[in-house]
Amino acid sequence: MQIASSVFTLVKYKLSLAVTLSAVAGYYLYKGETQPNILLLIGGVFFLAGGSAALNQVQEYKRDALMSRTYRRPIPSGKLKPAQALVISVSFCLAGFLLLLILGLLPALLGLVTLALYNGLYTWLKPLSSFAVIPGGLVGAIPPMIGWTAAGGTVMQPVIIFVATLMFLWQMPHFWLLIIRYGKEYEAAGFSTLKRKLDDNQIKRLVFWWMTISLLFLLTASLFGINLQPWLFITVAILNVVLIGFFYLILFRTTSKRMLRLVFILTNVFLTIMLLALILNSVI
Repeated sequence: MQIASSVFTLVKYKLSLAVTLSAVAGYYLYKGETQPNILLLIGGVFFLAGGSAALNQVQEYKRDALMSRTYRRPIPSGKLKPAQALVISVSFCLAGFLLLLILGLLPALLGLVTLALYNGLYTWLKPLSSFAVIPGGLVGAIPPMIGWTAAGGTVMQPVIIFVATLMFLWQMPHFWLLIIRYGKEYEAAGFSTLKRKLDDNQIKRLVFWWMTISLLFLLTASLFGINLQPWLFITVAILNVVLIGFFYLILFRTTSKRMLRLVFILTNVFLTIMLLALILNSVI
């Protein structure tokens, strides 16, 4: 049981499921219906996301051991040896790639691009530059494209460009919120962060305006060919106003860094709701 629990933690199953959901959203936006090959997509993206997350922990376990946020992870805590974690990560990545390859060459190649961006460019840049968040954010933009192309679409169509852009926009504040709360630990572990250039209040302003722009971007869906049903558009608009106000109160009217976790959670929950709404909008 302990080994199974460690493996689930290693592959970040919750994050991997969220990534898989974004790929499924891309699939339904193109297909509008369920076909048997969606099971290959779900398995392929989940395994690939989990393998990438595990490989990242193999790459960074020495730094993880220096931070309170990550020292309990399976490798630094001693629950798994680096070699064991490497075998798991490679197995997951290979399984994910082969499942996507059955769906087509393009979905499989997009899967490899995510690995190259996350475990290559992003991980390599993290100790060197705070701009590592850019390739890190791009990683989140690709899974919807995997689902879209697995369903038969191409990557340059407006609908999937909208969803990919939304996913990219939504990734960035997550990095910055973590920096506000754990910036000193990240710096002590050898990572380069915005803390070297901006103070907490400046980062909070960046997060607030970035999130505001991201929320307003949702309302432009029709310009990209996504016709939201009236009830959904109104719901999104109302949620946007509520969230913008809530983010303002937490970011500028409280000094508790613990409250930042609530912003982090809310952004994840809201994005999950939006992905589910896009799926629902496509099938009814």
